[in-house]
Amino acid sequence: MKMARASDADIEAALTVCRILEDLDKRYMPSNDDSEDLEFFDRDDAEQCQKVVGMLLDATSQTSLFRVVFGMSVVLDPRNELLDPDADTIEIHPKIAKALEAMKDHA
Repeated sequence: MKMARASDADIEAALTVCRILEDLDKRYMPSNDDSEDLEFFDRDDAEQCQKVVGMLLDATSQTSLFRVVFGMSVVLDPRNELLDPDADTIEIHPKIAKALEAMKDHA
């Protein structure tokens, strides 16, 4: 399957969204700057929630998170035989490894 490749900006936005969500999951209010001041997040605080939604929208306004997530889904899809479906880590598919080894033998 072919699809558009995620740009560096797409990946950076995805990482920013992940950081924001992980901060929230840890009950911290995400910050937009390098401030070391910690503020706890209260999901019942409408003002904090509004700020978080703004941060998420700002992070993704000029990018496509879909390209990042769907692109990885395509790479991981065992039907595409790009990655080893039996490995717990990201490793090339055994068919590709075998073909590369055969190319080395004939070089």
